[in-house]
Amino acid sequence: MVTPYKPSPRTPPPFAGAAEPEPTQWTPREVAKRLTEGGLVVTDSGREGVRHSFLGVEGHQLKVSGSDLQVFIYADPAARKTDSDRIDTARVAPHDMIIDWVATPHLIASGNLIAIHLTPNDRLAERVRLILEAWHATP
Repeated sequence: MVTPYKPSPRTPPPFAGAAEPEPTQWTPREVAKRLTEGGLVVTDSGREGVRHSFLGVEGHQLKVSGSDLQVFIYADPAARKTDSDRIDTARVAPHDMIIDWVATPHLIASGNLIAIHLTPNDRLAERVRLILEAWHATP
């Protein structure tokens, strides 16, 4: 005899005002939240997705204070490291590839995140980098 599937009782929602647990991995939402908390203006570009042949995941396009930020979220830091280790950090491209970026590229690798920030503004690039790297900095 086969026992029919019965879903487990639903966990009641947390009481009003309960804080959400602190995430341990990057998500596009968490990226936007951290940058906004850092005083930057963040909007979704409305673009479907971003693909680069040298990255194993599809990315998400954000606008950060007028600049383009491409965000690539990996399952874990080890998967991210596999891709980021193949990228020349000065050119933000694999060693055997030349990319004609629309603006100066800046590579950010943090936890399970790779971000490619396209901006000629070095101060803005540094600010974005510091915000995104600070969360997963090792003590």
